[in-house]
Amino acid sequence: MRIQFYPKRELEERLTNEAEQLGVSVSILVNDVLNKHYGLIPPTSFSNSKLRKVIFEEVSEFVKAQNNGKEFDLNEASRTYRDIDMVYSGKPSAIKAQIGKEFNNKYVGRVEPFVNVRQVRLPNGKPKKTINNRAAIYAISRTLRKDEPAKEADE
Repeated sequence: MRIQFYPKRELEERLTNEAEQLGVSVSILVNDVLNKHYGLIPPTSFSNSKLRKVIFEEVSEFVKAQNNGKEFDLNEASRTYRDIDMVYSGKPSAIKAQIGKEFNNKYVGRVEPFVNVRQVRLPNGKPKKTINNRAAIYAISRTLRKDEPAKEADE
């Protein structure tokens, strides 16, 4: 179902600001608010926006703590991501796939501390994936970018 929504300027500004703070789209935020209002998100569960924020914070800490060349998937980098059930109410849950896709498209190679993270590819150009759960594999590459000045050894 699609719903057209025409908020007043003040509401639009508040939704936009909160979505930016959480690092999610306004659509995800509005869905979370409505799900909470109607009791569809249990009090012990994270909303989609909070879930994404927690996962990306965990992955950020993981990446900062790893060495050059370390290969990982999101299951290894985030306990919260790893604990998401693949099935919800007897139906496949797409949230893990959505978060993985968002991580790859929005963060990898673009946003600190993920600028030195890249998706690992096979010789044929296809993404390398884990055997047990088919998750995309990423690698940390701490090599200098062309526009980055070399750091002194004693810094």
